[in-house]
Amino acid sequence: MIQKTTFSIFCLCVCFLFNACQQATENSSTTSNTKEPVKNVLKLTPESVQDQLQAILIKAKDGDIIQLPAGTFSFKRALSLNDTPNIHIKGQGKDKTILSFKDQIEGAEGLIIKGAKNIKLEDFTVQDTKGDAIKIQGCENVTMRGLNVTWTGGKLSTNGAYGLYPVTCTNVLMEKCEASYAMDAGIYVGQSNNVIVRNCYAHNNVAGIEIENSINGEVYNNKMENNTGGLLIFDMPDLPQLNGSNFKIYDNIVENNNEPNFSAEGIVVNILPPGTGMLLMAFRDLEVYNNTIKGHKSFGMGITSWLFTQRPFKNKNFDPFCSNLNIYDNKILDTKGPMDNTTDFGKLFTALFKGEAIDVVTDGIFNPAHFGKDGQLIDGKKVCLRNNGEVKFANLNAGKGGKPEQMIKNMDDNMSIFDCTIQPLDTKGHDSWLTMAK
Repeated sequence: MIQKTTFSIFCLCVCFLFNACQQATENSSTTSNTKEPVKNVLKLTPESVQDQLQAILIKAKDGDIIQLPAGTFSFKRALSLNDTPNIHIKGQGKDKTILSFKDQIEGAEGLIIKGAKNIKLEDFTVQDTKGDAIKIQGCENVTMRGLNVTWTGGKLSTNGAYGLYPVTCTNVLMEKCEASYAMDAGIYVGQSNNVIVRNCYAHNNVAGIEIENSINGEVYNNKMENNTGGLLIFDMPDLPQLNGSNFKIYDNIVENNNEPNFSAEGIVVNILPPGTGMLLMAFRDLEVYNNTIKGHKSFGMGITSWLFTQRPFKNKNFDPFCSNLNIYDNKILDTKGPMDNTTDFGKLFTALFKGEAIDVVTDGIFNPAHFGKDGQLIDGKKVCLRNNGEVKFANLNAGKGGKPEQMIKNMDDNMSIFDCTIQPLDTKGHDSWLTMAK
């Protein structure tokens, strides 16, 4: 009797444990399903892409993977996706899957995505759009990988302004992408936070890569060549997000950016002289190191305030000055003229330097409140230049007078006042989202 009772109790325990485990497994599965969307793979055929891709984007559900086949596909209207999270659009390779907008009659962009979370775009080309090629607006956790954007008609002011264009986004990864023949910037990251641009190739644009009004990120292992200007780090006034900061720029090749400026009149980059290597304007908390800047006919590196553009601004919260710039261990080589004088800045620099190229130039306009009693920039606001080789340097001291004859009178080549050391920036958090993104 005792043995039977013991055996019965044992069986009850086993059943209880089995049911408990099964319940836990079911709960775990349910929980997992609520966190991870079901991956629905939608494979388009070459015959269906042109007619069905926009409809699929409209009807897309959380977790859809949209696979594009190899081939060249023509579209007359922009493609768009709004709000749907966890969407992955993947081609067969940037040289194999090509979305052409050469005959576009409606919409400004080729592909525009708004207000979505966890977006991945991979392995396809967008070309010949009326406006921006790929625009990602107001999104979170954006991956752009192995993309190509271009305009096949060459350098025309009627090309779209931006190639790859994430704007007002949080958490952006752009890698192994190529951008060419944009009328403004091939790769343009605007008003975004936590940004990575790496292993990209920008060529034959007006500006190769431009980081504008963005906060916290790193730009590294990219190549920019045969643009008008290679790499631009800007802050511009009167935009929703002001005062970009906290970027590391390193291990990039910026080479032979001497091509004509074919941008439309009136936009900011229209003042950019051919032969611009790197331009840092009105930015703060910036660390620039271990870059190769080679073969430019105007200047290798420019450091300017927004005031130097002589363009007005309205927002009183905009900081038009550079501060806390740490520029070291770069190779600035083969900066040789004659300068190009086809733009306003080109004409100015030609007059100032008698047509001779300059390795490093600053307008010398810094916030008056950032100077100490000794006349030097105070800690936390310094601009430091060191270990960048034997460079030809000019400080225009344009704050003492902005007319060419005044700058000729006041400029000097004293780089010793910029010989200082700043602690490395902490960009922690710029990539931590990658481990958390679905």
